[in-house]
Order: sequence, then structure tokens, then C-alpha cells
Amino acid sequence: MVDDSVYTDLVGFLKSDRADLRLAASEAALGVTDRDGMAKLIAHGAIAPLCRLSSMSHETCGKYALEALVHLSSNGEGSVQQCIEDVLDSKGVSRMVEIALSQKAEVGGSEQDISWRKRVNFALASLVNITRSERGAIELTGFRMPVEAIPSSTRAGAKEIGGDDCDAKTNEEHDAETNLLPSKPTLALLTSRFLSDSYIIDDADGESTSAITTNTTAEEMASRHGDPYQNFAAVLMNATQVEQGRQFVMKLHYPEDKTKITKNPTSILQTVLPQLRSANPLRRRGAAGIVKNCCFDTNSYFYLLQQLNIVPKLLYPLAGPEELDVDDKRGLDPDLWLEGPDKVREKDTVTRLLLVEALLILCAGGRKSREELRLQRVYVILKSVDMVEECEEISERIEECVNFLRRDEEGTVEGSSDTFVEETYGSSSSNSKLLRLPAPSAAEQVGTDCKEDDQYDDVD
Repeated sequence: MVDDSVYTDLVGFLKSDRADLRLAASEAALGVTDRDGMAKLIAHGAIAPLCRLSSMSHETCGKYALEALVHLSSNGEGSVQQCIEDVLDSKGVSRMVEIALSQKAEVGGSEQDISWRKRVNFALASLVNITRSERGAIELTGFRMPVEAIPSSTRAGAKEIGGDDCDAKTNEEHDAETNLLPSKPTLALLTSRFLSDSYIIDDADGESTSAITTNTTAEEMASRHGDPYQNFAAVLMNATQVEQGRQFVMKLHYPEDKTKITKNPTSILQTVLPQLRSANPLRRRGAAGIVKNCCFDTNSYFYLLQQLNIVPKLLYPLAGPEELDVDDKRGLDPDLWLEGPDKVREKDTVTRLLLVEALLILCAGGRKSREELRLQRVYVILKSVDMVEECEEISERIEECVNFLRRDEEGTVEGSSDTFVEETYGSSSSNSKLLRLPAPSAAEQVGTDCKEDDQYDDVD
């Protein structure tokens, strides 16, 4: 059994002014892998010096410190929460964000470039762990980078995706103008990098992104550094646990030129949705979690179901190679069956669970939501998924969805749910009674201006 004085000395070496001691100490901290040892390391105050060392990009101890923070905030039981609290007290959010937004090395594939990619990957992995807590998510969604600290190219990228509040205004001035909870430019800056292909290379540290297959697991991708911003998907998923994060991803951004009335407004969520089809399982998993969290905002159901047409996008990863008959194809988005036997169902269990849970939340959102899901033929895809699903938890969620979709609504006759779909997609298209819903009043911010009597669906 290791004496406690060893951990005291180790923490002292982490704080040393000597580079060789800092390097040896950070490497030793990274080597502590047993739960009892990690708990003692945290209890003896190792997190604060590790956070300070993580900012040292010019020393190897900086990378070791980052990697140690990822392990300490991932493993263990009670010690993990204490680790996260210590990281937050040490301004860990701002440190990780600054590393993630640091300047990319000019020569791709060089030693400096690989080092930068590893640091960004570890910083965002650490930020994933930090933002699992409500305090961490709120702190991230309220964090602003000083304008002078933001590279001009990154500011431009943020504006392109709707980061229109990346200016020199203070939090108070901006909030007074918009009368909204603060949504951070930091998230817009990180999102711009996450959505940019320029940071992804085909080969980093011997790993080729072109070698990613449908069988590549999220755990395998976590050890690769060719896509340094892959972990931001999970960061944004955690951010959408809180209201500020959901406002950030669903805020509608209109064109600056007001004369272009034909151009539809866009949102961050709209730009993130294509990640559900990414080759990277970490990106797919995070995108599914973002959508699920947004589904908790019942005031945004019209936007999600009608304007974003979210249902086919959720069903596509769940659709498989099963052959569907003509009746099942009626009303089903063609993307869900056109690939035929070549269609590959989502391999990642966590992603499938998040997608099904998002559909379940929509099912529980009200009668009109369920009617829309019935018309989108959600049951057809879920039935196919359940036939081959090996995860018991996912099967239970599918069963709950089916119970919502197949039941008759209160006050209707027996069999009305099935009749509703049959009449809609009958043989005579001219007689089809397609669902039509009144659009809500226009609002700059999704889910913030709706009064209770203006909600998408007030019928349980």
C-alpha cells in the first residue's frame, strides 16, 4: 500500500519551478490508474497544479497533464465528482476552451501538428467530463472569449454558422439588447471548428480517417487524433442539458439583408444534423444526444417536426437492409428504403438508444406530435429495428414508442389511429387527408416567445 506522503510529494513536484520535476511528476500522475490511487491523488490537491500544467503547450508535461485530467475525471466513483469540482474551481473550462481554440500548426502531419491535435483532443475530452455536471454545462454556455484572443479566421467561421454575437460587447450589454439568457460566442467558435473539414487530416499518428468503417467503434476513434474536434459533439450534447445550450442550438438566424425574404432562417441544430450520417461514431453519438435534449423543449415541436423535418433524420440511422412491402413504403421517406440491401444500420448501441429515446420524447409530447410520427411511418422502422435489436434497454424504449403510436387517442373510436394513417395514404391520393398544422407566430428565438396557449400542442 502506497503511503499518503508519496501523493503529497507528487503534488509538490507538480508545482515545482523545475521543468524536469514537473515532467516526471506529470508522467507519474498519468501512471496512477487504480481507483484508490486516483482518489488519493485528487484528495491531496493534484487537480489545480495539473490544470496549470495543461496550459503549457511548449512542454511535454502539458500533454501528460491533459491526459491525466481526462483519466481522473472519467474513472472512479465519488472521486470523479470531486475532480470535476476541483477543475471548475481551477478555471478548467476556460483553460480547456483556450487549448481547443489555439492556433493550428501550419504544417499538417508535422510533429508540432500532431502535438496540437493531441492537445485539442484531450482538452475537449476533458471538457466532455466537466460539462456532464450542471455547473460545468452552465459555466461553458456562459463563457466568453475576449475578442483580442480570438483569431480573425475563427471569428469569421463563427459568423458563418450564426455566431452573430461575437463582438466586443460585454455580457450585460448583449443581454440587455436581446433580453435572452446568455448564449456563448465560445460555443459558436468551437462549433465552427467542429463543422470545418479543414481540421481533419487523412493521417495523424499513423491512423487514417479514410480507414474508418461502419464497424469502427467510438472507443477506437477516441484514441485517434486525425479529427481533433470529434469530442466537441459530446460537449455540445452536454451543453444542451441546460436552457442556455438549447437556446444556442435552436436560435434562428435570419439573413442580414432583410430584403431576402425568400431565404429561410437557419440554426446551429440544422447545421449539426448532417453529423448523424458522419463516418465518425463519436460525431454521430453526440449529434443524436443533441437532438434528444432539444426534444425536451416542447415549445419547439413545430420547428423540429415541421420546419426541420427531424423525424426522417432520426430514422435514417435506424433503418436497415430489410425489404419493405409496398404498403410499408407509403408515406415513408424514400431515403429510408432506397438503398435496399446495401443500407447499414447504426452500429453504435449508445447512438441507437439516443435516437429511439428522442422519438419516445416526441411520442410523449402530445397528440399532434404522435399524429405526425404516425404519418411519418415511424412504426414501420421501429418494427424492423426491434426484430434484430440485441440491446434490451433499446427494445424496451421501442416498445414504449409502439404503445404510444398504436394506441387510440382519448375520445376517439377503437382503431382510429390505424384508420387515420390508412385514410391518409389510401390508394387515391386526391382523397388523402394529409395533416396540416397552423404555423406558430414568428419568433427570433425558438421556444422563448411562445405563450402557453400558443404551444404546438396543448393536447396530452
